[in-house]
Amino acid sequence: MPTRTFWLISGSGLAPFIVCLVIAYGTPDVSALHDAAVRTFLVYAALTLSFLGGARWGAELARAPDAPNLWRMAAAAAPSVVGLAALLPQAPLKAALGLLMLSGGIQLAWDVAASRAGLLPPWNARVRTVMTVAGTLCSLALWPAIA
Repeated sequence: MPTRTFWLISGSGLAPFIVCLVIAYGTPDVSALHDAAVRTFLVYAALTLSFLGGARWGAELARAPDAPNLWRMAAAAAPSVVGLAALLPQAPLKAALGLLMLSGGIQLAWDVAASRAGLLPPWNARVRTVMTVAGTLCSLALWPAIA
């Protein structure tokens, strides 16, 4: 089971989301700082999604270093591609945020299923659920601030 320190480290990952929310709501919608806060939020969400995919890649390599499951490896690489798609300059900001939230939910479902199947530690499901719910709430809070 994760320690208090583990929860503190995990929870600190929400700080960039919160800082971006404070800036987005504390500046005029048409300001460069507001735009930078929204875009930074999206970049951090994409990076977080990519991190989760990398963690799954590493878990699969640790599980079977000589014969990893190729489907799991491909699925673990997908979040980086999805994150990149959300950050394309042509992507509307609300569509990008929606894609990142949807992908985060899919990643959560996969991680919870993997924890239940013994592919990830049992406590991982709880940590991932708490962190995904918190990140999604931050994303929902940002939604009205996007023009």
